[in-house]
Amino acid sequence: MSTPGIDFDALREARNKRVLAHHEKMAEEWGVPLQSLRSTFNPNACYCSCPSVCEHTWDGEPWESEDGCAWSTTCSRCGCTSMSHDMRVLP
Repeated sequence: MSTPGIDFDALREARNKRVLAHHEKMAEEWGVPLQSLRSTFNPNACYCSCPSVCEHTWDGEPWESEDGCAWSTTCSRCGCTSMSHDMRVLP
């Protein structure tokens, strides 16, 4: 669902600055060094603000759960599963 004509580099940069500011605020509030915080945030992950702007490309390797009860397509750019994407985006 990649959106042509959108500067995703600039969108990711702005998003990453917001995340860093939030991490800095948390570190300050908790009185810990910023470097001691741990996060699963990936600054290189696709920019997604669905339903209007989305960088994901759903042509990656298929994903299947260990028990075989669930499967999903993945984004070839960042590895996100379409299942987790939809759970985050849908109402």
